[in-house]
Amino acid sequence: MTCNQLLAGAVLCALGAGASAQSNVTLTGVVDAAVRHSTNSQGSLTSLASGSNSTSRFIIRGVEDLGSGLKASFWLEGAFNADTGTSAVSNQFFDRRSTVGLAGPWGEVRLGRDWNPAFLSWAGTDPFVVVGVGGAINMWASAPSVALRRAFGAGATTLSRSNNALQYLLPANLGGVYGQLMVAPGEEGNAQGSYDYHGARLGYAAGPFDVGGFYGNTRIDATNAQFKQSGARASYHFGGAILSGSFTQSAYLGSKHKALLVGLSVPVGVGVIKASYVKVDQSGRDAAGASIAADDAQRFAVGYVHNLSKRTAVYVNAGHVSNKGRATFAISGGPAGNAPGTSSSGYEVGLRHHF
Repeated sequence: MTCNQLLAGAVLCALGAGASAQSNVTLTGVVDAAVRHSTNSQGSLTSLASGSNSTSRFIIRGVEDLGSGLKASFWLEGAFNADTGTSAVSNQFFDRRSTVGLAGPWGEVRLGRDWNPAFLSWAGTDPFVVVGVGGAINMWASAPSVALRRAFGAGATTLSRSNNALQYLLPANLGGVYGQLMVAPGEEGNAQGSYDYHGARLGYAAGPFDVGGFYGNTRIDATNAQFKQSGARASYHFGGAILSGSFTQSAYLGSKHKALLVGLSVPVGVGVIKASYVKVDQSGRDAAGASIAADDAQRFAVGYVHNLSKRTAVYVNAGHVSNKGRATFAISGGPAGNAPGTSSSGYEVGLRHHF
């Protein structure tokens, strides 16, 4: 046998060993599209929207059992627009999550782009999972929220996820105690390179109760000031229904954005009825020094999801936002430029399929 043959055999053996060591790799995802009609002070708009019950996305994930209680894993998740077939974010292929991790009895260390602890906490109390015309994210938009606008402008934010993240997650064997710690330093040239983020959450879930607290701080390079978030969350399960709520405060350079969210989901036959309420209270001053104490808003939303199978569902959602003072919060999907102090509403009917 020649040296070349020996080398080729060694390479094939190495590749075979690597392939057999991989415990499993899964390709899964969601395709979700809805017909939406939204109205505000600028008129109305009917459109085909993507991800109104669950974000349209594909996921590639894998886990390798290393023995002795250790597991290695990866998770690659990217969103797409089901109505156009395009990527949801042009410069980030795996915009939702891109991580590699190592877990054991001591917990998990995870590296890469991932959800922030503060967002996971308060967004988890929204029965609409922050999407569609009922999604609570409408009330955390950076354009109408003075605190978020001053901190991030129209650029990338650390409201939901962070790039370059190093995090530690507590193990699941602590009697109901759970937690997460994240540090995400900025890197020049990165899509979110202007920000350094750190945050944490800690909670306790046992029986029907789940309670917890969270915080997140983002240092803005342009001002060297901190965008700070903190709050608490809770949920209670009863008879298949879930009552949930959270309070979040965001602050930056004297501008504050406080939000109270209350949600309810009730199973009815093969379907689920959803409802939520969000109240936003702004305080402090804007960049020009004017008071924003009267620029408040509230949003109501209701919806119904009818499960045709374990994978497929049809749904209908409706939402309404009322603004006070100079507030311009709006239901997603309407014409741009909702006038200060006016209302906004919308409804949608859609189809969602998990694969």
